[in-house]
Amino acid sequence: MKDENDKIIERITIPYAVTDFTDLREHSFYYVDKTDYISKLEAYKAPVFLRPRRFGKSLLVSTLACYYDRTKAHRFEELFGDTWIGSHPTNEHNRYMIIHYDFSEMMMSDNIEGLAQKFNDLNCSPVEIMVEQNRDLFGKFQFLNRGNASKMLEEVLCFARSQGFPKIYILIDEYDSFTNQLLTISNTPFYGEVTTNDSFLLTFFKVIKAGIGEGSIRTCFCTGVLPITMNDLTSGYNIAEILTLEPNFLNMLGFTHKETETYLRYVLDSYSINQECFDEIWQLVVNNYDGYRFRPNGDRLFNATILTYFFKKFAANAGSIPDELIDENILTDINWICQLILSLDNAKAMLNALVINDELPYNVSDLSKRLDKQNVFDMRFYPVVLFYWGVITLKDKYCMNFPNTTMRSIYMKHYSE
Repeated sequence: MKDENDKIIERITIPYAVTDFTDLREHSFYYVDKTDYISKLEAYKAPVFLRPRRFGKSLLVSTLACYYDRTKAHRFEELFGDTWIGSHPTNEHNRYMIIHYDFSEMMMSDNIEGLAQKFNDLNCSPVEIMVEQNRDLFGKFQFLNRGNASKMLEEVLCFARSQGFPKIYILIDEYDSFTNQLLTISNTPFYGEVTTNDSFLLTFFKVIKAGIGEGSIRTCFCTGVLPITMNDLTSGYNIAEILTLEPNFLNMLGFTHKETETYLRYVLDSYSINQECFDEIWQLVVNNYDGYRFRPNGDRLFNATILTYFFKKFAANAGSIPDELIDENILTDINWICQLILSLDNAKAMLNALVINDELPYNVSDLSKRLDKQNVFDMRFYPVVLFYWGVITLKDKYCMNFPNTTMRSIYMKHYSE
């Protein structure tokens, strides 16, 4: 027999770690509606959107996949009926064939040949899945080139174009996950080899660029953390438009104060017997999960995933504040970048200001400058790198600071070691 705690957990509809939009909607999880941004994204062919880890990027990618997938047309009302886009659908909904890549699953290797093999092992299946899901169009089509992700993508694009099929919508989640790891490995040329010449990664993006150019690809939407890899791909993918700091997209990920207030009231109504604790909980979540700003005059945003982590713990704890306020997963994500920056020869002295003054001066023009492997470890750009990773955020036009006590405590842990 299940105890009372099991029953409470069964009733929880707070979507921590739920990154599949279909799953979220089928199980009636709480959803902060961001679908009004879908129509805005349709103005772009190769948009790139960067946010710190655990900020809700994967759910956005899944939402776009569901919205544009022609094989889910019969489920449009079920999945989107009560959302903003459900009431304001664009002409492009459910019109495309979807290829969904996730580079965060990429395994590492100790040589460039091994990396190429790992890349192909991971990225051949998304193309095969698309063909199977659209077998009503592809009929008896079979790949001539298996085992090479770029050639398989090129082959399917050519076939789809020759047959007059609907366009393909490509989604790449965490496009820079493995290249960021390569970037921080000292004394190896791997990062440079992967992003230049005729590398497997550059070849892959060249195929996508060509597909967009000749019209078989409608859009390639990428998410990630840093702009470095995209900048270093140079002419191989010089069509990318990074929307990260664009005013119209600042609140596409993360929760505004209004969205969070509504979310918190839902949590209290559903899981707490004490409806008078709103002010106490509100102050707690503001202190620990709020404060991210992506333009000097932008709204302060909550980190969606770690806020949802707290809400789920709160619900599972029968409406009581849990002892642990920090998601262990975010510790793993942030630890290595803190260790990296603090280990650099000329970093410690400069970053003392972040501890002593609780802020770090920066040049606002550096946010829009090209950040690549040539300057990422230039001391001038350390604040920008920490900003993209979510360790610090924009206080104003002149200084950055910690967004909240959670990030401050993580940083201080490494600073004092």
